[in-house]
Amino acid sequence: MAGRAGVLQFQFRRMLASKTWRYAVVVGLAAMSVCFVQTCLVFWGHDVGEVPAADVAWVGNYESMQTPLFCFYLYFLMPFLAAAVFGDSLFLDVRRRYAGCVAVRSSLRSYLFSGAIVAFVGGFLVVLVPLLVSQLLTFVAFPATSGQDAYQLLLNTSAAEVDSTGWYDKTLFLGLFLNARYLLNLIFIVYDALWGGLLALAAFALSLYVRTSRLLVVGLPALVLIVSSYLLPSDLDIAQCLIFSLVIPRSPTVFLAAPLVVLLVLVGALWLPLVRRKGVLL
Repeated sequence: MAGRAGVLQFQFRRMLASKTWRYAVVVGLAAMSVCFVQTCLVFWGHDVGEVPAADVAWVGNYESMQTPLFCFYLYFLMPFLAAAVFGDSLFLDVRRRYAGCVAVRSSLRSYLFSGAIVAFVGGFLVVLVPLLVSQLLTFVAFPATSGQDAYQLLLNTSAAEVDSTGWYDKTLFLGLFLNARYLLNLIFIVYDALWGGLLALAAFALSLYVRTSRLLVVGLPALVLIVSSYLLPSDLDIAQCLIFSLVIPRSPTVFLAAPLVVLLVLVGALWLPLVRRKGVLL
């Protein structure tokens, strides 16, 4: 297990072997399956020409497809699931007096940053897999392309009416919304998975400073995201960036810069204990 590659491989094996990883993926898949059933019921009995394409029928288009459970999953379930996959590994290792043993056999820096990388990847994948499956599920019941009579915006609003409505004028990535919906869906899927990784990384970094409660380590990043969604204006609301919306205006700068800023803050939080050279694993 010597060396950076060895300890990184060791941490990945630990993450993939954990029951939490499997349970979190199953919960995500169950939520997406329920959303898919909701979408199918919305169009039950409609003429085939009215049925939207799979890019529009993706459950992530919650306004059009009437899938509020999708928002509940992203706002309330996903943050906790992502952080719980491996974000609390450092907290548990220190409590069980296991961290020092691993660090001695590699190095403190290798142990910390390998754990941080695996926490991020674990949180990323546990969100990515269900959301990708949710897009693939739509091909089971919906065509790859649709005609002008198919619903495109809200229910009972067809593609023929897109040019006559101004609802989408402030839609983020308007060009992709009008011309490349599959790519737009993929952007939001990867973006949400990125935030899943950041939330898991935040829990891991928090373990360096909080030694009293595992629930606090896992729950605080999610709680900050949830509370901020109610306190911040819509233009600065990170939680609102997780979902595609026609009616909620978003700042492209916030959408793109927020993950980078949070990542830099978390890397700094990981480096600070090493620079101060105090009892990191005590």
